[in-house]
Amino acid sequence: MLDEFMAQFYQTISFEPGEPFPAERFRALFRLDALLLERAGAGYVSKTADEHIREFETAVRDHPQLFSEGFAERQTSLEWMEQNGVYFVHSGYEKRYMRGGKPVTECGANHFTILIDGGTPQIACAVWE
Repeated sequence: MLDEFMAQFYQTISFEPGEPFPAERFRALFRLDALLLERAGAGYVSKTADEHIREFETAVRDHPQLFSEGFAERQTSLEWMEQNGVYFVHSGYEKRYMRGGKPVTECGANHFTILIDGGTPQIACAVWE
């Protein structure tokens, strides 16, 4: 179940050139009260899933050159443990987009707390760097 959910996460966040950010599919992966923390300098910026979606949609709209070849994120490693129905996930990733007309590849890590709600996994907390 968790492997399929993580595959769905990376398929959802990736999109082809000219496609909009898949906001509704992305939002469905998160609990309504989910907390997202993005590494920013020496600290973290806290946001909701909706705020993250708006940021991504704004970037796609205002900086289409970054997405001229689409946006792709793929999982490169996966470690997880489950305790009392709570999944703690560490997922390495590689993302690809364009900058200055040249392809860019960056690597990072997503750290998720995933809860099963009504038989459906949902992200309760996401921390990424």
